Amino acid sequence: MARTSRKQIDNLAQVPIEKIWNTCIYGRLSEEDERKKESDSIGNQISMLERYIAVRPYLKLISIFKDVNQTGTNFDRPGFNEMMDAIKSGKINCIVVKDLSRFGRNYIETGTYLEKILPFFHVRFISVNDAYDSLNASSQDDGYAIPLKNLIHDVYARDISKKIKSGLAVKRSRGEFTGCVAAYGYQKADNGRLVIDEETAPVVRDIFKWASNGMGDMRIAQKLNELGIPSPSQYRYEKGILKSERYANVRYWYKSAVRRILINPVYLGHMVQGKSKSDLWGKGGSMEQPQDQWVEIKNTHEPLVDEKTFSTVRCIKQERESSERKQVEPQRSNILKGLVFCGDCKRSMKWRKMPKSKGPALYYFSCATYEDIAKNDCVKKRMDEPDLLSVLYTAIRKQIDLAVDIDRMVSKLNAKEGFCQHQSEVDAEITETEKKLSRLSMLRSSLYEDYQEKLLDEAEYLFTKAKYEKDVTLLRSRLDELSSQKYRLNTMLTPQNPWLTALKKFKRNKAITGEMISELVERVEIFSDQSVSICFRYRDEFESLLGFIEVESEVRVS
Repeated sequence: MARTSRKQIDNLAQVPIEKIWNTCIYGRLSEEDERKKESDSIGNQISMLERYIAVRPYLKLISIFKDVNQTGTNFDRPGFNEMMDAIKSGKINCIVVKDLSRFGRNYIETGTYLEKILPFFHVRFISVNDAYDSLNASSQDDGYAIPLKNLIHDVYARDISKKIKSGLAVKRSRGEFTGCVAAYGYQKADNGRLVIDEETAPVVRDIFKWASNGMGDMRIAQKLNELGIPSPSQYRYEKGILKSERYANVRYWYKSAVRRILINPVYLGHMVQGKSKSDLWGKGGSMEQPQDQWVEIKNTHEPLVDEKTFSTVRCIKQERESSERKQVEPQRSNILKGLVFCGDCKRSMKWRKMPKSKGPALYYFSCATYEDIAKNDCVKKRMDEPDLLSVLYTAIRKQIDLAVDIDRMVSKLNAKEGFCQHQSEVDAEITETEKKLSRLSMLRSSLYEDYQEKLLDEAEYLFTKAKYEKDVTLLRSRLDELSSQKYRLNTMLTPQNPWLTALKKFKRNKAITGEMISELVERVEIFSDQSVSICFRYRDEFESLLGFIEVESEVRVS
């Protein structure tokens, strides 16, 4: 147990206790930084900051957030957003960065975070290389220095953006390919030119040949899948051109990929670039450009198809699209949009329309994998929309009837004296646990002072510190349990339970509606035997409610 001087005990309320800051490290590396020097690597940034925190007992490292290949000119970055979520939830109240440029290069937005947003959340900000600490910063010393550094970073980012754009424009005018990934069927050579990829070029030629013979985009995609030809994304991933894991299992060809190939003049040997414009300095997004601003340089590389074949395919597609536009009839909306999936392949099922010679058209759902992609990868299944809606209404009606019964049970339970007493007991224990935590936090904060004043040796300090931290962990765990229990008592086990509220809203409905489906249904799966699996929203609230009713009825109010 720590030995505390009598003077400290007498004056505990007057002694300033050093606050322990729940600290996070934030590191960022842009593509431009990655090409420059090893000292700016994300690993080096984090190691340096870990050493900085390790020798400052008042900084407790909670989390490390980082963004790799992310521009500093805007704040829409995955790691940064995750850090801000931790700040808003109260888990973090101190940020440590290597320097201000790692935090951001946009003068206005960086200033907004440092001067308004972080102070609003009572967050301390430390920039190590800039020797800046918001806790100790004086308006006189830092009122000009920090904004000036932010402005310098901002101007630097703008200058880099202009130079990159200028360089790309020169390369495009020479007919060099400036994109990241070459069109399917080509490879990007070291000199910036496109050269034929002998592995995929035959596939492109086959696609044009089939299309010139009248085969539609969907049928071409099906044929490629049946032949087991890797999709463009999967091929590029296997070759290491695309490195993100999200491309690892993009197996299928889709008609959209086929269409992009069939209308791309790159296969005639022409280079068309500048279709979109990226904002390299600002938000980092891209914007489509009008056709008169595209950069087209003819005969920059070897073609894969001749002009005659390309023109034939274009004419066939134009005639087909014109014919389809004439046949299109006004179509009502799909009230199950995005909810119906195949029970076997787990892919979204397609909502289709079957015209009738007499009467309204029939709508139905069928497996898109079997119908449009590859018949070997799933089994045939179909369900008419009226049949599916009937199944859904029956299931929802049962849920509504169950909710009405449970609502009565909840009302009776809330009226019992034992239930109210249990709520009071939980509130009282929460209050007592919070007091214990507060006392422990004060003792833990004063512990380091005892060590500095030689009232404790190092072994005693470390032993007591570990004991306090263990006690705090146990108390916080208990507080989490009690808070969860209080939430269930005050929110779940009431007539205002979200599950009960949502279902009671529709208890007078005699037929299914789009509103009913969107509020109550999360996912529907259809299987080849015509069985249907329905996943309802609020299922966690429902299960929690049932379990809690059982416990409260048997234990607390029996």
